[in-house]
Amino acid sequence: MAAEPTTPSPRIPILPGRIRNPLVGSAVSSPAPAGAVLALAGSVAVSLWVVLAAAQRRSFLSPPARHEFAPWLVGPLGHRLPGLTSDTVTLRTELTVALGILAICWLCAWALAARVRIEWVVAALVLVHVVYALGPPLSLTDIFNYLHYGREGARYGQNPYAALPLSVPQDAAYPFSNWHHLPSPYGPFFTLVGYALAPLPLHTAYWTWKAVAALASLGCLGLVWWLAVRLGRSPQRCLVFAGLNPLVLVYGLGGQHNDALMLLCALGAVALVVRGRALGSPLWDVGAGAAIVAGVAFKFSLLGLVPLVVLGARRRPAALAGAVAMGAVVADIVHGVFGDHLPATGLQDRLVTPLSAPNLAGLLAGAGGATAGVRSASHVVLVVVVLAASAAVAHRRDRLVGAAGAVMLATVLTLAWTVPWYVWWVLPFAALSRSRALKAAVVAVTVGLALGAVPQSTQLIHHFGYYPTRTPVGHADHAEFERLLH
Repeated sequence: MAAEPTTPSPRIPILPGRIRNPLVGSAVSSPAPAGAVLALAGSVAVSLWVVLAAAQRRSFLSPPARHEFAPWLVGPLGHRLPGLTSDTVTLRTELTVALGILAICWLCAWALAARVRIEWVVAALVLVHVVYALGPPLSLTDIFNYLHYGREGARYGQNPYAALPLSVPQDAAYPFSNWHHLPSPYGPFFTLVGYALAPLPLHTAYWTWKAVAALASLGCLGLVWWLAVRLGRSPQRCLVFAGLNPLVLVYGLGGQHNDALMLLCALGAVALVVRGRALGSPLWDVGAGAAIVAGVAFKFSLLGLVPLVVLGARRRPAALAGAVAMGAVVADIVHGVFGDHLPATGLQDRLVTPLSAPNLAGLLAGAGGATAGVRSASHVVLVVVVLAASAAVAHRRDRLVGAAGAVMLATVLTLAWTVPWYVWWVLPFAALSRSRALKAAVVAVTVGLALGAVPQSTQLIHHFGYYPTRTPVGHADHAEFERLLH
């Protein structure tokens, strides 16, 4: 029997001074450019300074630590920066400068990352995750809101979707939380994570959640790397763009927020779609549909990606079946565990930040801010974007990543309540997309959200004659915020 002919392996040209790593999927230069290494090191060094500053003494940098500056909360980096200024105005200026340096490092590292060994990029990303995980929670108290919602249900038998957090003020997490009049706005899967942590002592649950949040974020970056190789992108550039954004570092990782769990499901769904295109089994597409609905069950912000994942799958009926099956699981949990109560997303939707796009649009339109009508119009805009993105993916499945980035960008921009780390929702998809416009939009959104995040934001908007609470709409929005907060 004649032997089958063999196909010779294609020769890969090796350029002088460059090597090709098949594991990385892109050429890397040797040695790495000094500017890129300096930018990566700068991200780590400035992040370390921010965390050391927050862990030195009580300050606005860590609201929970202002309540109790205890070793279990501050972490092992406490009191390691004795020369830190005690002047609040100076510290606010230094934080703003730190954010600016992180932004420069992010953009420089992204521009030069393709010529850096992947090990340098991974090392920088792991180090910043470790640094932020070891410090106190930065900027807000959300980590204790998460823990309190879970303890409210698992320890005291109160439904966190129906009962207010102030119904159990005796819990150890209550003094560190702040949304005392807001039922949980988080999805049922995430609330179950809180239930799982509830039996633990508060300090153990706190550090467990910090580890979960950091590992979930690293898992997202691992999927970005995997996808970049298979989509023919530079893994180094994708990892830097997705992982070293200054707002994600300081406010996302620093605040130990739950967005990484949502994104882990979304990126997992996209990875399963990509894998399903290469392999014959429909199980990959079933898994993709199930994964994206699971992401919605962590946070409803992913809802617009569900039709995109189903339409982007090689076997759309299989992906739809997976989505429906996971939807049935979620519905069963909502019925059996939470008595058919849903997260309080409607209440949260009424909250407004002064520089959100709907609020600014309402001001420019003469409505005084983000009225109910303006918010409804924003929802219509988001639906139109989702439909257009779905049509694009239905026509060409390989548009899934870019379409997902466009939908998540629209999701951020149509929210009346936007906080700095929401740019995280767009970053991995923009990093993996070939669209320069999407990347430019992410940079612009980062700048816009940073203007509302820096400590001088109030003085800045007042300098331009904008006083958010002086209109009837703005005053009502602020009153609603204060009512839910305290």
